[in-house]
Amino acid sequence: MTNAKKYFSLEDVLGKDATELTAVKQGEYEVDKLGEVPFTALNNTEYKQIKKDCIKMTPNGTGGMEPEVDEDKMMSRVVIAAVDKDTRTNFTFASKALLDKLTAANAKEGKPPVTTADEALSVLLSPGEIMNFAVKVQNSSGFGQKAAKETQEAVKNS
Repeated sequence: MTNAKKYFSLEDVLGKDATELTAVKQGEYEVDKLGEVPFTALNNTEYKQIKKDCIKMTPNGTGGMEPEVDEDKMMSRVVIAAVDKDTRTNFTFASKALLDKLTAANAKEGKPPVTTADEALSVLLSPGEIMNFAVKVQNSSGFGQKAAKETQEAVKNS
């Protein structure tokens, strides 16, 4: 006697509550300077746009061009997008008030102004926090441990 697998049917899916089918995972990540930062997982469209925004064309040495993903920029953008998307707080790395505060703090130390969400993120989080936060967002967005390890390897090798 064999145990045949039972798969779900269209009726099973249609019988589920719509909010259950469209639910998006949320989580938190502990940051030294900020505490618990809430985030919401990214969907396919958001993730693809981030990846597209982080690709640059580089010469391949034979007269052609090849796409290259800026992994550091991509990790930063994943974190920024996931935090911005979360509705449990009004915090955003792109807040003008936050950028002004960080710029004022930098001015006292002779450092350049903080004018973008990417710059604010790099001031408020360490490189390791950014990487680990991005991996946590990616895992919540459906990437498994394999993708997380690949991301960590890419960072180590860059």
